[in-house]
Amino acid sequence: MGNLRHGISRRVLGKLAVGAMSAAATWDVARAQSGQTIRLAHHVTVQSEQHVAAETFAKKVSEYSGGALTVQILPAAQMGGQREIIESVQLGTLEMGYGESGLYSNYMPQIGIIALPYLYRDFGHWQRVMDGDVGQSLARDLEQKSGIKIVNWMTAGYRNTFLRTKPIAKPVDFRSVKIRLPEAPVFVRTFAALGAQPTPIPAPEMYSALQTGVVDAMEGSAEVGYTFKIFEVTKFLSLTRHILLDGSFAINAVFFNQLPKSQQDAVMRAAREAAEAQRAAHFDREKMWIERLTAAGTLQINEVDLPAFAQALAGLQDEFAAIAKAKDLIERIRNA
Repeated sequence: MGNLRHGISRRVLGKLAVGAMSAAATWDVARAQSGQTIRLAHHVTVQSEQHVAAETFAKKVSEYSGGALTVQILPAAQMGGQREIIESVQLGTLEMGYGESGLYSNYMPQIGIIALPYLYRDFGHWQRVMDGDVGQSLARDLEQKSGIKIVNWMTAGYRNTFLRTKPIAKPVDFRSVKIRLPEAPVFVRTFAALGAQPTPIPAPEMYSALQTGVVDAMEGSAEVGYTFKIFEVTKFLSLTRHILLDGSFAINAVFFNQLPKSQQDAVMRAAREAAEAQRAAHFDREKMWIERLTAAGTLQINEVDLPAFAQALAGLQDEFAAIAKAKDLIERIRNA
């Protein structure tokens, strides 16, 4: 009798579970058809070009979906640092976030190749790589391996070095410098190869780490240097231009795939157009931020021996490609 009751109980629970799953699926379809909110998080300020791109994306998503989709922007690390944001997208606890290849390489090492130092001849070279087969295949592979779907490729521009105690002019000057980096392997390897002491720290903690002397320096864009007020806690800006970094909006693939085809198309079209606008304005904005840093009057800004840096880090490209099992990929990039 006990076994009979147990069997009936299991059958009833099974039917209840199937019913609940069916109801949830029906609810998801109804929600997708009636409209829903996409939360898009980033770690930088509302002054940033990433935020401007997010606003462009939000406006166009609403327009192209006929109001069925609404994008809620969560700026300035409300959802954590960049690593936490991308982890949340991967887990599905957040629909969208702003990421870059250095972070994606935690899920797929090969994608870190596109952020290697001094890899691109110029911005045109970078665009050919990202808009061509390399960018498309990397995005496709990342989605398959992690469930993170890249919906566009933007540029975060060239990275430079802010320092508290001395400027940088040549590679040897980095020896023993404690430098704040993003939480991404390619950045750690780059500065370790120069003899520095890489110290990954989330973006919201950059200012205090420099202010208290936890680190001697940080690397980043001119925009980050200004909008995060890094010029208040550093004395030097050395234009090392060591990495031409990508940026992208990424969406949870499971969430994206449950959207009706028309809404998927709206998201992709809006993302593409937001990226086009962001790229077109980037270098004018970079010039503006450099001018603002100069006008602040607290930084000594200097050029560096770029060929010497490129030569010092040339071996890192092949080393990183070998570790990531992506020698063919780096050759495709070089030949683009």
